[in-house]
Amino acid sequence: MKLMSRFTTVTVAVLSLGAALGVTGFSETAQAQQSPGDGSGEVTTVTVSGGSQTLLKIALPALAGDSTVSSTVNGTSSRDFTLSSLFQVLNAQSFTANLAAEGASIDPASWRNVGADGVVKGLATKVGNNVHLELSLFVVSRGGASVLKESYDVQEGGIRAATHKFDNEVVKYFTGRAGSFGTRLVYSATVGAGQKGIFGIDSDGQGGGRLSAVSNVALAPTFGPGGIYYAAGTPDGAYKLYKVGSQAPAVTEPGLIFGGAYGAGKLALVISTNGVSDIWQGSPDGSGMSKVTNGGLNTHPAYGPGGQLAYVSSQGGSPQIYVDGKRVSWRGSYNMAPVWCNDPEGTKILYMGRDGANWDVFSVDPGGGAASTKRLTQDQGSNTYPACSPDGRTVAFFSSRGGLFTSNLAGQNQQKIAGVSGESLRWEGN
Repeated sequence: MKLMSRFTTVTVAVLSLGAALGVTGFSETAQAQQSPGDGSGEVTTVTVSGGSQTLLKIALPALAGDSTVSSTVNGTSSRDFTLSSLFQVLNAQSFTANLAAEGASIDPASWRNVGADGVVKGLATKVGNNVHLELSLFVVSRGGASVLKESYDVQEGGIRAATHKFDNEVVKYFTGRAGSFGTRLVYSATVGAGQKGIFGIDSDGQGGGRLSAVSNVALAPTFGPGGIYYAAGTPDGAYKLYKVGSQAPAVTEPGLIFGGAYGAGKLALVISTNGVSDIWQGSPDGSGMSKVTNGGLNTHPAYGPGGQLAYVSSQGGSPQIYVDGKRVSWRGSYNMAPVWCNDPEGTKILYMGRDGANWDVFSVDPGGGAASTKRLTQDQGSNTYPACSPDGRTVAFFSSRGGLFTSNLAGQNQQKIAGVSGESLRWEGN
């Protein structure tokens, strides 16, 4: 897919939105043109360029009550819904409804006139550092009463988190499956000559920062029991697996540990001995470890939803993606960094592959085969280290275009969410 100078063609599966809206004959595919995101947090403008239906149009009028809280809530929701690839957020300047007269309901005719399918309204009450939020979803075709209503009592620093929760419920209402807003990503990045650190960032590109580590050589972060784990090199030349916040190794397996993965009640480790790295597997506490691979360079373990183990191995020559000993990547001369993605349309494995001069992001069915391989990026610089959201709808990856990007599972609706770069990207909850 080639980016044009200003617009990217976007095709989005809208799942069961039509059924939720009570619309008959609702098309499962919408086509739109969308300007690439620049990380500014501004709402993307979507212009219909064909098809009988478009993205679900949602209106976010200002909340009643505290204007500062309202701005935070609306800004957070605008970004969430835009990044989801399911919604078009309408321009507030187009609204014609009399919000004061509507109160806690809506006048469907007023919102129908501006093309809204859904409306989110609410009340924000602030007392000191405490905030009371009341948020409601209205479906215009279903009249003036709300179809979803939630309230939250939080401190001022918890406004975004509460908004993410509500937005997840909005996605669940329309699709039957909650969103992943408010989750975190972790990655490693260079912090100096020969030095790497561990970083975390919210899934909308906010709240980024470096995490504590036992040394300045911290690699391959992953989510595990009760926190974030990573491999770290120590002054004595050892490499062990650590948990963020602890100074003691999480496991005591001999050898140099260069990364790990948790899933399905298991732990997989990359252990190097005598210059050869293999994948070992055992209990989450590091006990009962046994070698899974034998031969070649073996790295980047990742567990699937059924306990399948994907990893990179050069046992056949060039590095390729394997699942439980079976090669599944056949396109590209050098493939690495697999992650699982519980796509609503079927489980996929995402990976970065070099097919020419640049790296790109690909997906493949767990059973493998060239026919199931799909390219998510192309002719857009180098794109590396994909990660998948817990709901399986969104892919994050680093791009040489200048930062951390997200897209849907077809590689469309690409949005730059932060100007950071790194490697070994992992998404909380997946």
